[in-house]
Amino acid sequence: GMHDGNVMGVPYFKCMARKGIFAQPGQLQTTGTRDSAALEQTLRQVEASATAGALRVGQRVLWNNIHTGTVRYVGPVKFATGEFVGVELDDSVGRHDGTFMGESYFECMPGKGIFSQASMLSILVQA
Repeated sequence: GMHDGNVMGVPYFKCMARKGIFAQPGQLQTTGTRDSAALEQTLRQVEASATAGALRVGQRVLWNNIHTGTVRYVGPVKFATGEFVGVELDDSVGRHDGTFMGESYFECMPGKGIFSQASMLSILVQA
């Protein structure tokens, strides 16, 4: 593993130190595990729900079931594989201003920007 579920100060999940990794669902195998049928079903659900294609710039979202924000970027990033979603949070609990590791992806106030996997976001329905 590489971390404990916190990356660059952002909590994504909790596990023991140096046991956490991020992986695309297609990189995971369940063959030979005790609960392979249940894991296969869970992975199919994750693949179905974890699509950044459903998210659009300007949409209102909920991150980690706690923080509200607005989608500012959807696409590839230089710091990881796969598609990521750049979000401008309403509160100053973010980590950057849309520029991360020297690359500018979107603009927002300092301390309000985060990058997230789509699976960590819920689209807020506006009445």
